[in-house]
Amino acid sequence: MDMIIGPVLEIVKLAWGPIGRRIGYIKNLKKNMKELDKHDLFAARDDVLNKINSSKPKEVCNKWLENVKQIEDEVNAIREEYYEDKKRLIGWCPNIYSRMKLGKRVEDIIKEMTDQSKKWLEFHGKELPDEPLEKVLLQNVQVNSSIAAELKLQKILGFINDVKIRKIGIHGMGGMGKTTVMKLLNNQLGESQKFEIIIWVNVSGEGNRRKVQNDIAVRLKLHDVSNESDDRLRASISKKLSGKKFLLILDDIWEKIDLSDVGIPILNQDNGCKVLLTTRDFGICQQMETDVEIQMERLSEEEAWSLFNDKVGDVAMSPNIEAIARDIIKKCDGLPLAIIVIGSSLRKRRDVPLWTNTLMELESPRTCQIKGMEKELFSCLRISYERLPDDFQRNLFLYCSLYPEDYEIVITELAEYYWLEGYMEGVDSIEGAWNKGWHMVSNLVDASLLERGNSEEHIKMHDMIRVFALNEASRFLVRTGKHVKHPPEEKEWLQSQKISLMGCSLVRLLERPNCSTLSTLLLQDNDQLTMIPDSFFECMHSLCILDLSGTKIKSLPSSLWTLVNLSCLYMKNCVELEELPSQVGALRQLKVLHLGGSTSIKYLPREVGELTGLKRLIVGFQNRNRSRNDDEDTKEWNMKLRVPTGIIPKLQLLEELSLYVAVRDVRVEKEQWDDESMEVVVEELCRLEHLTCLDAYFPKVECLEHFLRHSKSVKATSSWFRRFRFRVGTELTDSWLFSPEVQEGERCLVYNGGFGTSHTDIMETLARCSNFHLQGHHTARKLSELGPANMNELKECYVESCEKMETLFDGDEKQEACALLPNLEKLGIMNLPELRSLSDGPLLLGSLSKLRVLRFISL
Repeated sequence: MDMIIGPVLEIVKLAWGPIGRRIGYIKNLKKNMKELDKHDLFAARDDVLNKINSSKPKEVCNKWLENVKQIEDEVNAIREEYYEDKKRLIGWCPNIYSRMKLGKRVEDIIKEMTDQSKKWLEFHGKELPDEPLEKVLLQNVQVNSSIAAELKLQKILGFINDVKIRKIGIHGMGGMGKTTVMKLLNNQLGESQKFEIIIWVNVSGEGNRRKVQNDIAVRLKLHDVSNESDDRLRASISKKLSGKKFLLILDDIWEKIDLSDVGIPILNQDNGCKVLLTTRDFGICQQMETDVEIQMERLSEEEAWSLFNDKVGDVAMSPNIEAIARDIIKKCDGLPLAIIVIGSSLRKRRDVPLWTNTLMELESPRTCQIKGMEKELFSCLRISYERLPDDFQRNLFLYCSLYPEDYEIVITELAEYYWLEGYMEGVDSIEGAWNKGWHMVSNLVDASLLERGNSEEHIKMHDMIRVFALNEASRFLVRTGKHVKHPPEEKEWLQSQKISLMGCSLVRLLERPNCSTLSTLLLQDNDQLTMIPDSFFECMHSLCILDLSGTKIKSLPSSLWTLVNLSCLYMKNCVELEELPSQVGALRQLKVLHLGGSTSIKYLPREVGELTGLKRLIVGFQNRNRSRNDDEDTKEWNMKLRVPTGIIPKLQLLEELSLYVAVRDVRVEKEQWDDESMEVVVEELCRLEHLTCLDAYFPKVECLEHFLRHSKSVKATSSWFRRFRFRVGTELTDSWLFSPEVQEGERCLVYNGGFGTSHTDIMETLARCSNFHLQGHHTARKLSELGPANMNELKECYVESCEKMETLFDGDEKQEACALLPNLEKLGIMNLPELRSLSDGPLLLGSLSKLRVLRFISL
């Protein structure tokens, strides 16, 4: 049996192979048809056709396309037969032979499609040409490209040619021409063929990941991606760009974009790929980790005039118009978009009244009706304004418009105003307000809505941005500048919430303006204002901020003491004000009382102790005592100044205290303090816990040492004082070297007399100082006797009336193997009769390396 069954089984096996395959053709037909429909051969064919749309394909590519066309014809025939066969199945009359034959054709065509897909992968990227570079159409934004834009172009091209630089950020306020420069750059690079492909994406306010991906997909001519997921599209973009040298321009970015999430391959020196981005917010450059940043700057006066003439025609050169035109240009302050908008509104207009009215409109921004200002310029700036993160930032921006044009705004003052009006949430200290205000201002600078001033403590607002801000600010009444000689009319005060009359030429004010909602009144620098009507403040019960600094008022009106909601009273440099009345105690909500600068105040009333909410108290006393019987050249200078004892302990919330003499006559040489009362005051200072800024007189060095050892403020903070000026010793001369008021960041020790190195507390104080003034040291022969290590942080040092001092420094002392005064910027020497040299011997490398001012005065 085995001999018979064995051969039979072998015959069955041999026969089953072909039979099984035929059965498989029928069994797998439905599955194979689905596989046929999902095959990506034809998508690859479409990609090839897109790429060769405007160029001649190579022979291999043509042959492949012919094969795919034959396959497509066969696939269409198979699909038609399959659906006909399905109809026959519905009638229960299947043709087994035809289905078997169809199944074999499907498997054969799938195999052929797979083979052709492999061939596509072999020549993809080699035989296929890249699509030609496309020019991006320029928008209707113009700029004087002959100088300004050309310089920016050359700078950007220099960075593009630097292999180490991969990301370049272009930032600046709206209307500065960032997009235009990018368009010009795109055209120039497109012609140079430096990159295989240039991709332009206008990100704008809709800059989400998908929007950027879709724009890139369109530029790369990817097949329809509307139904693809973000991740799948990312993979497609990455695959398309891999191995290519590309330039990606992201125009008008408002928030960080993760390039890897979009599908942008890693940029490196080998592939030479670059990313350029433009933004109004410098912070975006930081978040995008750009290698270099370029700020779009204003046009120079010459460039602005050239662009303006290009817009208005030769009419601006007319003798009766040119002067007006140049004043208009000054108002535009180098902002290209403003020049274009205003110039277009005046094109070929020769009527002088129209030009005069345009200038007047710019000088009165609240009523500005210049054609195109709202639609083009203001709408452009409004985007930046509305994109600020919250109302606190927007309100602070508007607050800056209260200051005059081109005004250098002190950041801490602005922050203090803003906080005292209640606009800072979660801040309960002056220190916190300064810090938060500094941060908010930095955000506005980064957003190109404010500019840095001449120092890091100041900021400015561009003239045209100020015009925009005043248009946005409701209930602001702003009249600033010396040309303003009359106060606003009664009806103008009625609905105003904030009024600024800074730097005007006012000689009078209204008797009793009705403005019950007024919260801020800025009258500073009205140097012709000598009096305020007694009833002036009677209808200002909501007033929070009042600044009378720099006026010539001699007394304060009685209605001032009715301002029960007043948070701050600034009277800096009120040189004619001789008295602070006792009624000041009625201002129980007062947090800041500023009587600094040069004033004629001779004493503090005890009622100041009732202002228990005070956080800043700055008083510049005047020690002049003129007798009525004396002539102009005869004055008594022997009045002793006193701070009433018992006041300071009541002011437990004080963060800043400044008590100094504001000397107004060069013949005054001494701080006429009553030393005995000051010793008591120093003891009272020790009980204050929140001091971060202190300017005070200490009769003896022992008083300062006692304060440093027992002060609760010193013990309460690890960072010591934010600012300080400690003036030590009797017969202290008025300094010819520093301003009356302690400046931001100043840490100053002024010492009159001699002290040795045994005074450890004094030496530790010196080591924390940025400024040091040594006066009347009668035994020291060298400044370095105080210890070079104690002077490493000094930026300014002044030595005066030290009769034994022969030299300042020992030179290269072996025991002090470090650079001497490495941070010193200013050195002043006055009346040193025995001085013969600055240094005995050479100084170590790095000594005095930052010195830029050296001043000698010999009496």
